[in-house]
Amino acid sequence: WADSTKDGYSRHVHHFLEFCDRERVPAHLRFPADEFVLCAYAASDAGKISANTIQNRLTGLKAWHNAHNAPWGGSLRLRVVLNGAKNLTPSSSKSPPRPPITIAMLRLLTEHLDLTQPKDVAVLACALVAFWAQCRLGELLSSSASDLSTDARPSRAHFQRSLLDRDAYTLFLPRTKVNKNGEKVVLLEQNRSVDPISHLRSHLSTNKLDDNLPLLAYSTPSGPRSLTKTAFLNRCNQIWCKFGYPRTTGHSFRIGGTTELLTTGTAPDVVKTMGRWSSDSFLRYWRDLEVIAP
Repeated sequence: WADSTKDGYSRHVHHFLEFCDRERVPAHLRFPADEFVLCAYAASDAGKISANTIQNRLTGLKAWHNAHNAPWGGSLRLRVVLNGAKNLTPSSSKSPPRPPITIAMLRLLTEHLDLTQPKDVAVLACALVAFWAQCRLGELLSSSASDLSTDARPSRAHFQRSLLDRDAYTLFLPRTKVNKNGEKVVLLEQNRSVDPISHLRSHLSTNKLDDNLPLLAYSTPSGPRSLTKTAFLNRCNQIWCKFGYPRTTGHSFRIGGTTELLTTGTAPDVVKTMGRWSSDSFLRYWRDLEVIAP
């Protein structure tokens, strides 16, 4: 698990223990968590917060049980409670769907980034890879500019021409949200102005660095630096906000790529495989369904 994921799971476990203390739940019913206790815990905030928040808390608890090889008391009864919590979600807890990145937004980057600057070249390459490969930014970028490790993020050597299709490239992601052993994504040639392959190759030739360094590292007078998620989003939003777009989060690239592929006729099962989606989350993030539907 990523450090941020572990921190979140830890908070969820502490929240559960606070509930148990408040309700005077006996110690032997806390861990492993008794089914009735889990249902009571899930129901305790129904109607106050979103069902997604309740589900996230239970996911953290389930992770603790898995890590300690303890039986998990989730059941049909717990799913019924969660469905009830979903129906009771207050309107104040419902956030509007995050808008996806669009082709028009990508073109603004190609037109307004300074592609004579190594960092901006890296920003554009990252945007196009995240979009077309449906990546999470944490799979591509470090949280620190001085972190040049490639244990959890792809190196330059991980970008290779496909052995099956000479017009395509593959990129190995050493660690993803759902697979600590890594996964491979495929990049296909797109329209020249927003083509991930040509712009990534341009980045690699502009930022001439060792192959063992992070894929999206860039050159500076003081040596190579890693492109961070914060720096990347700040630079993108700096351009987009000038044209009236709201500030964008990292996940908007992933759902933007998914939406673009679906609305341009790529088969849903192909999009699902390329984006490494689980079925539930894949369906939840569809956009422009009125365009996709026959």
